[in-house]
Amino acid sequence: MPLIKHILAKYTLAKDALVNYLLAAALCSLTACSQLPVSTPPAAPVVAAAQLSALQQQQFTEGKALLVAGQYSAAQTIFSALATQQGSFAGIWYNLALSQWHTGDAAGAQNSLQQAVKASATHSASHNLLGILARQQGNFRQAERHFQRALQAQPDYALAHKNLAFLYELYLGEPLAAHYHYQQYYAMTQDEQAKAWLALLEQQLEQEAANE
Repeated sequence: MPLIKHILAKYTLAKDALVNYLLAAALCSLTACSQLPVSTPPAAPVVAAAQLSALQQQQFTEGKALLVAGQYSAAQTIFSALATQQGSFAGIWYNLALSQWHTGDAAGAQNSLQQAVKASATHSASHNLLGILARQQGNFRQAERHFQRALQAQPDYALAHKNLAFLYELYLGEPLAAHYHYQQYYAMTQDEQAKAWLALLEQQLEQEAANE
């Protein structure tokens, strides 16, 4: 019974923490959110994304502020217009996806995230959110691939480690893999909750080993 309570507590925490994470991620700078893929083939010319006009920069900033304020429909209107004008910026598509996700349009959010990773194949935040959506849809291996791609793009992305740990422990039944990612997450964040999760998981692993 304590283990069941532990798992349920983690599941609830994962959902609660997601909202705070998404809002924080919306504050990423436009530069960081619109990088060209580092995997661009050398044979192909690397073309810089078109720069936003002063008005578009202002609209981008206003849209982020609306996201933080919880005015998701208004934010969606702004980012939808910006995406039409400047589809080469992953950050625009990502923030549009956030606004769509918060208004209950999971399909729209997924489409926008696909556009984000098309604009920047190494956009870790988009892969992370695609992983969350895949997990919610029951596509656990697809979720795993997206979380892994987020870490390939950004090895110190603590939240992707956390999401992989939850995925492996609660959905895929791979406690050793979960243990590794909890360790990575704790090492990066010093989150005391992760320390407690590790202790409980280690107890579970010891019990399973003793029963073999």
